[in-house]
Amino acid sequence: MHKASKLTMAVAATLFAGVASAQVTLYNAEGMRGQAFTAAGPVENLAGTGFNDRASSVVVTRDRWEVCQDAKFDGR
Repeated sequence: MHKASKLTMAVAATLFAGVASAQVTLYNAEGMRGQAFTAAGPVENLAGTGFNDRASSVVVTRDRWEVCQDAKFDGR
């Protein structure tokens, strides 16, 4: 394999590993207890997850997350 191809593959693997490890977990009870829902990427609407208007606590693993009040990334 060419040197440039090896470098490209290494950079791609590093970027993918960083994205794959970023996640947020919502819990329906305080203190990170109860049922949980974990997302590793954007979720446009929580209605189908059973967590719409029910999350009471959250754990963010790596990176930054933004949580919006309404579906489709709307609201506060």
